[in-house]
Amino acid sequence: MNDSKQIQEPRMSYTTSVLDLDKPVILERDGQPVAVLMSIQEYERYQTLVEQYQKLSALDARRAADRVVFGDLVGCALSSGEPIWSPTPEPRWRIPYRLFDGTLLAVVEVDARTQAVLLTEDERMTLLEQVERSVTAQDASV
Repeated sequence: MNDSKQIQEPRMSYTTSVLDLDKPVILERDGQPVAVLMSIQEYERYQTLVEQYQKLSALDARRAADRVVFGDLVGCALSSGEPIWSPTPEPRWRIPYRLFDGTLLAVVEVDARTQAVLLTEDERMTLLEQVERSVTAQDASV
C-alpha cells in the first residue's frame, strides 16, 4: 500500500494503467501526496470503515459528552446540540453546547473509536462558570 508511482502531471489530467489498481496508487505533487487512485472495491471497503466509525452513534457520543459536561447537575441552563461528524485528522464527534438563548459556549469532542470525551475537569469548570455568569447577568437585567 506504500508503493507510490511517479506520474507526470499534465495541465488537465493524470494518467495511469487501470491494471495497476490492485492496491491504491498515491499521486504526488512536488513529493507530497495529493490524491489516491483506488479500485471501486477498495473504495467500498473504505466507505464501510468510515460508516463503522459513524455507527459509534452520534447519540452515544452526545450521551458520553453530556455525562462529562453535566455530571450530576440538574436544570443547567446549557444544552447540547446535534453532534457533527469530523473524520479528520482523527475520527471524532463534535458536540456543541449552547446557552438557552443560542449562544455557543463550547464544542466538546468525543473520540469515535474509544468514546473518550476530550474535556478536562478544568475546561468543564470553566464552561460551567461561564453558564453561571451568564445566568447571573440575565437575572440582574430582569
